[in-house]
Amino acid sequence: MEASCEWEWNSAILKAVVLKQLYYLVAFVALVNVPAIQADPVAIVCARCHPREVAAYARTGMARSLFAVKDAPAVPDGVIDHAVSGTKFTVRTTAQGMVQSAQWKGEFSEQPVAFVIGSGNHAVGYLIQMGDHIFQSPLSYYTSRRLWDVAPGYENNPHPDFSRPISLECLLCHSDRPLPVAQTLNRYQPAVFSTLAISCDRCHGSAEQHLKKPVPGSILNPAKLSGAERDSVCEQCHLKGEARILNPGKQLTDFHPGQRTEEVFTTYVAARPDGKEIKVVSHFEQLKRSVCARQSAPGKLWCGTCHNPHDKPAGDVAAYYRQRCLSCHAATLESAHAAPGRDCVGCHMPHQHTADGSHTAFTNHRIARDPSKEEPNDQPASIVAWRQPADISLQRRDLALAFATLGEERHAPDYLGRAYQMLTLLERDFPNDPQMLEKLGMLALTAHRSEEALHFLERVANIEPNSAEAQTNLAAALIRLNRQPEAVQHLQKALALDPLLRAPVNLLARLYQQQGDSAKANELLATYRSAMGIK
Repeated sequence: MEASCEWEWNSAILKAVVLKQLYYLVAFVALVNVPAIQADPVAIVCARCHPREVAAYARTGMARSLFAVKDAPAVPDGVIDHAVSGTKFTVRTTAQGMVQSAQWKGEFSEQPVAFVIGSGNHAVGYLIQMGDHIFQSPLSYYTSRRLWDVAPGYENNPHPDFSRPISLECLLCHSDRPLPVAQTLNRYQPAVFSTLAISCDRCHGSAEQHLKKPVPGSILNPAKLSGAERDSVCEQCHLKGEARILNPGKQLTDFHPGQRTEEVFTTYVAARPDGKEIKVVSHFEQLKRSVCARQSAPGKLWCGTCHNPHDKPAGDVAAYYRQRCLSCHAATLESAHAAPGRDCVGCHMPHQHTADGSHTAFTNHRIARDPSKEEPNDQPASIVAWRQPADISLQRRDLALAFATLGEERHAPDYLGRAYQMLTLLERDFPNDPQMLEKLGMLALTAHRSEEALHFLERVANIEPNSAEAQTNLAAALIRLNRQPEAVQHLQKALALDPLLRAPVNLLARLYQQQGDSAKANELLATYRSAMGIK
């Protein structure tokens, strides 16, 4: 009798194991036929044991953050007349994929689209590939409003075209792992991306050890991390701030889940943010400044409190988020907000137009009691580190570079002057730091200290000999010192390193013109225009 019961028990266990494995096999086979999963080798590996989570994640915006053009959701053709520049854009779909063209004052350029960037929850943008270079298309399709228009940042551009370089920072939050060529602005390895859309490893880290021993604890679970390490997983993409400053010798791709972001880069935010203005990528900053976050236990409220990163809400979205609110506020809100269908998010987290995203509105995560009463902040803005790096000299360096970066972007002399003073005091601590030396050189150039600028920019060019930007900056300093023949040599080297970089083309053409060699200038410009597809 006992042997019979034991056999039945073992048989039941075996049956359950077999059924479970059969479920995984069927689910896995179904998943690998989904285009988004096919393009994600990391997800395919994870789906062998976690098909339910991978299938649910495939429905989220993060899993749909980047597509090869052949796999992207269809959008209509369109014609856009950009009144500011007089440019006419045309978008059409061909058997080979999407083609975008621009016509401006007799110029014509037509480019096939290589990648579609963005989930489409609000809008999608487009990437153009020319050889190993990636550029941004000046067009976006705004899915929330079903219209074509210029992309954010092109609204007042007098000549919007296909020449805006896409750097690593631009791509990193829309793709799993871009593959840039070192010391270049927008050149990438042949594959461009190791994986297209954001995949499991961006939040859970490398699965290498987990695959060797697939047990709980052998893979990173962000929810089980402490505050700053946990928050950093989300902050890597959802906290842009005013400036991000890389630590010496670091690249943005050096950040891995389990670290604090400031181990790789420091994020600077406005010390007194405007209550009426939000940015597209400022969710984490808004949430941390909310009354909910400030009055809850330290570290209790984070993105995962309300959002399931592995799936998107189905059915009644307002009811779903209302339940999230009631998980903390049931005792106080049910009496004051008795209507069972009340939309908490609609009242306290309304959609709001952003300062840096045209034709779109995003959810305001400040969770204000009455958003209509938030007052704009008209006090002079400054910046503070979101979290400081541990080293004091690094704190000073990163702050100085942040002031320099924002001073250049905003044409703010007070920021530029402050940055220059701070950086000159720090030079001895970071004698071979190309970021610092470049900023010092460019700040000196702006201040007409040409000899000083040359001193710094020569050092950068020696540290980064394969950087076309470093050669171009050095040439700019030489031109200020009337050393044109040497400047020509460095500009020619810059173009040998990167023939599609616009700045050295323009500088070199101007020098040829000044030397009375119009033919050489015209030949250079014609070569560049041909390489960029301009007719």
